[in-house]
Amino acid sequence: MEIVVIGGGVGGLAAALALALGGHRVQVLERAPRFAQGGPALRLAPNATAVLARLGLLDQVLDLGSRPRRAVLRDLGSGAELAELDLGAPLTARYGTPYVVVGRADLLSLLADACADADVELRPGREATSVDQSSFASSVMGGAVVTCVDGWMYAADVVLAADGAQSAARALLGGGEPAGDGWAAYRGTVPVDVLAADEADDEVVAWTGPDAHFTRYPIRVGEAYEQVAVFRSHLYPLVGAASPGGAGQGPPALDSPSALSWGGREELDEAFSWATEPVRAAVRLLRTDQCWRMLDQVPLPLWADGRVALLGDAVHPMPAYLAQGACQAIEDADALAGALADCQGPPGVAAALAGYQARRAPRAIRVSRARQVWESGPLPRRPADDYAASDWLYAPSEPLAFCVRGYRYRPR
Repeated sequence: MEIVVIGGGVGGLAAALALALGGHRVQVLERAPRFAQGGPALRLAPNATAVLARLGLLDQVLDLGSRPRRAVLRDLGSGAELAELDLGAPLTARYGTPYVVVGRADLLSLLADACADADVELRPGREATSVDQSSFASSVMGGAVVTCVDGWMYAADVVLAADGAQSAARALLGGGEPAGDGWAAYRGTVPVDVLAADEADDEVVAWTGPDAHFTRYPIRVGEAYEQVAVFRSHLYPLVGAASPGGAGQGPPALDSPSALSWGGREELDEAFSWATEPVRAAVRLLRTDQCWRMLDQVPLPLWADGRVALLGDAVHPMPAYLAQGACQAIEDADALAGALADCQGPPGVAAALAGYQARRAPRAIRVSRARQVWESGPLPRRPADDYAASDWLYAPSEPLAFCVRGYRYRPR
């Protein structure tokens, strides 16, 4: 079948690759002038690396990324250790594939190259503005029609929208403008030599507290760390969407002191003023010229309609707590490839996409509502290699059974 994917991020490219390996003809429309845009590093848990392994990309991802030794949860105020999880060999043995941190641009470049090798048509500089699957569009163009801002039109048997929370296809499926809940994030990359002498350089560490948390993880073990501070703004209930950029993501109006704004540097400092000293010192090293207003909402009730389906942040924006945004988009890609594998041409598309929603929506809702790997709360006495409480999140989903062009799925 002919498939158009809107959005060349992790989810869009993973879906395009999986579908092309399954024998479909795929085009990817990306608004940016090139693929492999930069951004924060990605933490890929086994539920995502299992899919990358089936796509034949895991070895290359491991070459590009880093392998943290363990994850540690600490109290934000006291710094006391609350729980730990071994991310090394025991985790890989448990789930079959490892936990890895990789640069976003590195992963996107790898996916784009693999897509090109699989004959996916990559079209940068194509910003989709609408999707039409009316009977008129179908009769004239032969399928659902994607229109771009420059007038280019693309018809397909299936349209997959992976263009983020502001997706051009959200309105088609009854989704309004995505909203936030007053959470803001600041990020920054630091060299490993800023760590204190007693801090390990191969750990993912999260300090958690009420209305704030701080995470540090290695993007290159022994060389550099990414740090992320997330907090709930106390100004948001007062100004909300009236503030510049308040309804979405982006930088605050730092150059306009008189403007109503939330999530600014003063709130950042206040949110972590009571934190343990290592966190307060780390917060001072963050870039404060860019604040990300976070989208935190439940997935849309409708993921697919007719020939059109959403995936990734377009349908289920993920909070930052579990670092599962990219992982869940990769799971979506995997599920879409499985759902469309046995589809007998355009007449079966609607049923196949409905099956995709039935398979993925309950899990995405559960992940979007969780605030930590340990859903019932961390258990300090649990051994680091006891994964019973993390199976729900990290255990790879069983793929549907098919094998085309080397894209191998294990049967149930």
